[in-house]
Amino acid sequence: MPDVLKGLLVLILLFVPMERFLVLHGQKVLRQGWLTDLFYYFSGYFIGKGTLQILLLATLLSQQFSPDLSRFVTSQPIWLQFVEAVAIAELGYYFAHRLLHTIPFLWKFHAIHHSSTNIDWLATVKVHPFDQIFTKTFQIIPLYVLGFSIETLAVYALFSSSIAFFIHANLRVRLPILRWIVMTPELHHWHHSDRPQFYGKNLAAQLPIFDWLFGTLYMPDRSTTQDPPSRYGIPESIPNNYLQQFIYPFLPKKLKD
Repeated sequence: MPDVLKGLLVLILLFVPMERFLVLHGQKVLRQGWLTDLFYYFSGYFIGKGTLQILLLATLLSQQFSPDLSRFVTSQPIWLQFVEAVAIAELGYYFAHRLLHTIPFLWKFHAIHHSSTNIDWLATVKVHPFDQIFTKTFQIIPLYVLGFSIETLAVYALFSSSIAFFIHANLRVRLPILRWIVMTPELHHWHHSDRPQFYGKNLAAQLPIFDWLFGTLYMPDRSTTQDPPSRYGIPESIPNNYLQQFIYPFLPKKLKD
């Protein structure tokens, strides 16, 4: 079985039961837009592989100018390389994500991801190819340039993907201490809320400390028994199918309207 299908099968077997027994919002497994999101899963897989190969080729060339740095990084224990890789990649992702929210041209692409009105594990992959390449560049190039080992990159890739699906999942979970260390659904769902005041909050994908450092953290107050966001999405009218969503950011405003 191809890896892309193996990955999908693992995600279904893991998250569908979890979203049934720890459900946050009652919704069907095959909810509105699931087929388009499934198409994003397959296209994103191949676009991601192609992007990583191009970035790897470019950064392998750059490493020829800093072999001592690469040797120093790979001489460290895997666990230390992993911690460093997560912090470095997350810092790159944070600023890429912030740019996607603040620069109108970039928002046109990121709006596709935020157009989801049903948030679950499958909504994770609803990302315009340009958005995907843009954020991956910020995340991955520093890791390749610094020369982290293949083993470290593999562990980081697994961790990064797992967290991405977890924080979008339709789960009612509260992790009192962990939510200050690693991003959780409780925090990330506010980022997808349909209320504009939360659009620029909780921009980190893995480490909330970057939101705290740069003033974008929104931590729900447990003492007020605040309910999670009940609605998701954005005011913009985004078309439903993949092809229309692909060309949407390139259309003049009058054609969108």
